[in-house]
Amino acid sequence: MRRARRRRSGLPVLISSLAVAAGCAAPTTAPPPVVAAMSSTPAPSPAHLAAQPVAGPAGGEVRLSGEGYPAHGRVVFTFHGRRVGDTTADAAGRFAGVPVRVPDSFADSAPGTQFTIGATSGPLSAEAPFVITR
Repeated sequence: MRRARRRRSGLPVLISSLAVAAGCAAPTTAPPPVVAAMSSTPAPSPAHLAAQPVAGPAGGEVRLSGEGYPAHGRVVFTFHGRRVGDTTADAAGRFAGVPVRVPDSFADSAPGTQFTIGATSGPLSAEAPFVITR
């Protein structure tokens, strides 16, 4: 006794052919993975700060100038994180020749030690290097 052969339906082939024609079929190659680039570096601030002189003794005077701050904004100055003064920026967001003192507490620092002078107004800040001398 011979078994009757089952006829295979052409339905799967027909469905996949229709899917390809309609543009619904899965692509034959995988698309490249999307990689999100994240940076832990903050966006650069438009603010700038300059110190004159760039080196001097503890207790000495430094004149600070800057730009890129909010118009009429209060700008706070720090020396190695310690507040040393403040000023108000002009209508263009600038200030010039503002005197601040290097704290006497840095007198024990070795000559040539570099510190940071900062100027901050709200979210905007800038830094300038300062080297202690004898």
